[in-house]
Amino acid sequence: MKKIDEDYRTLLTVLCVLLSFQYSMPCVIRMQNNSLGLMKFADCKGHEYRNVPTNLTSDIDVIDLTHNNITVLRNNSFSRYSILKEIIIRFNKLDTIGIDAFAGLYKIQSIDMSDNSLDVFNVYTPDLFKHLTNVTHLDIRRNKPTIATNTAPQHYPDKAFAVLTKIAFLAVDLIPYPYFGPGFKNLQSLKTLKFENCYLKLLRNNTFAHFSSFLEELVLSGCRRNFIQTEHGVLSKFENLIKLNFAESCVHLIQALKLLYVYKNKKMETLILSSLNCVRFSTKQYPYVMTVSAEMMKYLKTICVESLDLSDNGIVDYEPNSLFSYDRPECITNMNFMGNRFSLKFGIQMNELNSFFRNAVSLKTLVYSYIAVRYKLPDRSYDKDLQNDNADNFIFLPNSLEKLLVNNIISTDFVKVFVIQKESNLRVLDLSYSLSSTSLIFQKGNISKLEILTLDGVIFVLTSMEMEQFQNFSLKKLIWRDAKLHYVVTNHNNKYASSIKKLFSKFTSLEYLDLANNELFGLFDNLLVNMKNLTELYLSKNLFESIPVAILKLNSIKVLNFQNNLLATIDSNTRDWADRMNKKHGLTLLLGNNAFECNCNTLEFIKWLKQTKVKLDRESYNCIINNGTIISTLEAYHKMDKLFFSCNSKLWLTISSLVMATCITGTFLLIVYSKRWEICVFLYQKFRNLIETKFKKQYTYDLYVSYETDSMYWIKTVLLPKVEDEWGLKVCLKDRDFLVGVSRFDIEAESIQQSRHVMFIITPSFKNSKDYLFEIERVKYEKMMKNMANILVIVKDISISDIPIELSYIWNNVSLVQWTENSEKLDIIWQRMKICLSTDCLGYFISNTVNNNNTIPHARKINAVTYGSTSNQFE
Repeated sequence: MKKIDEDYRTLLTVLCVLLSFQYSMPCVIRMQNNSLGLMKFADCKGHEYRNVPTNLTSDIDVIDLTHNNITVLRNNSFSRYSILKEIIIRFNKLDTIGIDAFAGLYKIQSIDMSDNSLDVFNVYTPDLFKHLTNVTHLDIRRNKPTIATNTAPQHYPDKAFAVLTKIAFLAVDLIPYPYFGPGFKNLQSLKTLKFENCYLKLLRNNTFAHFSSFLEELVLSGCRRNFIQTEHGVLSKFENLIKLNFAESCVHLIQALKLLYVYKNKKMETLILSSLNCVRFSTKQYPYVMTVSAEMMKYLKTICVESLDLSDNGIVDYEPNSLFSYDRPECITNMNFMGNRFSLKFGIQMNELNSFFRNAVSLKTLVYSYIAVRYKLPDRSYDKDLQNDNADNFIFLPNSLEKLLVNNIISTDFVKVFVIQKESNLRVLDLSYSLSSTSLIFQKGNISKLEILTLDGVIFVLTSMEMEQFQNFSLKKLIWRDAKLHYVVTNHNNKYASSIKKLFSKFTSLEYLDLANNELFGLFDNLLVNMKNLTELYLSKNLFESIPVAILKLNSIKVLNFQNNLLATIDSNTRDWADRMNKKHGLTLLLGNNAFECNCNTLEFIKWLKQTKVKLDRESYNCIINNGTIISTLEAYHKMDKLFFSCNSKLWLTISSLVMATCITGTFLLIVYSKRWEICVFLYQKFRNLIETKFKKQYTYDLYVSYETDSMYWIKTVLLPKVEDEWGLKVCLKDRDFLVGVSRFDIEAESIQQSRHVMFIITPSFKNSKDYLFEIERVKYEKMMKNMANILVIVKDISISDIPIELSYIWNNVSLVQWTENSEKLDIIWQRMKICLSTDCLGYFISNTVNNNNTIPHARKINAVTYGSTSNQFE
């Protein structure tokens, strides 16, 4: 029993230690501004808490418990923090809330419990919010409500929400067939109602009947699980609405436009009707692609709306008096048609468009981007009459326009010219990735106010904007990525090089320049010299191997991005410049994903990375050392003595080697100079003897063959047909060519002297005979007198080790062949023999070591090629 008690106490101790470890990483307490003012903020995100921590200071105003593992809010979970004004408990596993979980929170104003597992129909009991009467903001979106399987209206727990009389913002999940009961009448202060990522299928006329008519903003976004049917009067309760957002909900634009009858002739701030046509719910009544008609627009055209978003609705065309026909166009400040597929055409539509722009005197933003109308087909020509008829092609943009986005357009059918008028206030322009006949011109005398220009994907020679028309450049931000600019900013011979230099010289006010992903490997030295105000330069995803000199002439740079290039190091001039910029005004240098090297040549760069005060994007970078291993620059710095110990020794070794080589060379030259005449005479004599021997001597035979009787048949049937008949060489055989009656030794000596090459055929009989001794001595003499070219020894039917010892006296001058009957190897043997009998082959055959016991006795050096049983390799 005593042991059990001890184990129990030990277990409790371990649990206490674990619990104390959990809370050993306290939340970060700091002062922070938010929508409620300056607050004492407890940042407890990502601490894996299972319960609300109780060890924080009691005077905190905000607690953020996002990304923990809390599943239950127990009673009095926040009682310690009585002055709390805001609770954030997002992205937990919360599924249960105690009835007094919020007890004691008399000053609480905002609670965010979104992205949990709360079931609105089971968790929110009538008394749950009784302690939250002062709450003005409640967000319980993206939880897990119970979804009914029938089509009957599903009632929200209105008694639970009825106590929230001061609430101004409410965000909840929306079920397929919702009904909000009488308890929601108490929410008279409600101004914003949000539903997001909902399960909605049907909105009835009475769905929102009990909500306050003073609601100002209704958001129904991201509801794409089902097609949403709407009854005609569903928004009638919200007659004072000024912001309506149906973005990315499958309501369909036709239905949404009909719902606007409630706001006929009224004023609205925002109307977002984007992405309402869902492909998977396309029907004949509600098709994915559509043509906007005047009937559809009959309510919208009467509304004085400031910001109108009709993007991504599959609009492929519009009828007259529809899309650009409004009773009060002067109300519109922002208009978005992004992601549709209609073109700005000719005739009455063009007239209607220009009329709209003339009257839209408050229009500040126009988005006509990501429009795919028609690709240009290969080998097709356009109607030249349409191309040349430019009278109706000019679109005069209003002077009030400040932001124009006409990027990512594919429309090659019609020529359209956007005209920027003299008094234009245009400040932001995006012409990126457009394949169209659309162009943009500035009226003569236009004083540019343009501050931000984006030309991604626009090749310089195809730029639709004639920027040289500008009389004044106020441009502050230029983004020109993925445009193959390396053709014009690195090659002086390019015909457009002078134009880009002239253009860049005008950017005197530029503060931000992004030329990423342009395959740049260099810049003209003076390309950026006039950009005195440039503070941010982005050159990532290019091919730079070093920092261009043009950058070192800039004195205002605060951010320099060279990520994803081919930099091996940063030279000393650039490092000094970076340190100066950092000391002057601070510098952020981005160098990630380059091809850095860690070797003796980059030691100073490695030290600089560790010691510099410049703000780098990483503490350490990957680099490659001499053996091909990839390490970090930080590791190279700490192990510098070990990795690069040889750097200094290599330097001194190089110096000493150079000194020694200089001395040796000098000494050699002095000797050569002092003996110059003797050397000249010696070389002259040797050269003359060589020429006389090689080219003046005439041979009677090409080959003398020394053999015995057991090889005669092989010579007659194999050797002679190949050498004489096929190769055309003349062979001397003693049994065929020696004259009768003459001394055998004399005629052998004379025949060997008159032969260019000699061949010994070593057979068993040859080994037992002694007649060859004279031939060997004569061959040795002729070779010494340099009257003979090559000596071949063919070993046939015996092993190399059985070669007569007398042949060892001429091994240094022998080419040895081990004969074989293998047909594949014979071709190689004949080929090499032919070469040897045609040239000086001594040294041509590579020595092949004979393995084990197949060594040649008394041999000093053999140029041998062996085949058959003694070797299977020929090099």
